[in-house]
Amino acid sequence: MRNSENNPNSIFEKHYLSVSDIKSYLGISTSAAYELTHRKDFPVCRLGSSIRVPTKPFLAWIDAHTHMPAELKAAYTPLEVTSDAG
Repeated sequence: MRNSENNPNSIFEKHYLSVSDIKSYLGISTSAAYELTHRKDFPVCRLGSSIRVPTKPFLAWIDAHTHMPAELKAAYTPLEVTSDAG
């Protein structure tokens, strides 16, 4: 098994994520992860036939698309990506 499959938090150690990472992190199907990469508002970097998603913009996108009641939002602190690995 790959490291990202053993430790779901290992994606925070990368600067760019694969579609497989997105799928695992969100708990969605592969086709749903690919559909996200075709949204105009989704951060994606296309390199030939490879698709990579920058980690920090991805997490910001998740925050922007997560609905929370005001009382929870006041207590919420988003996760920070601090690693220089990538």
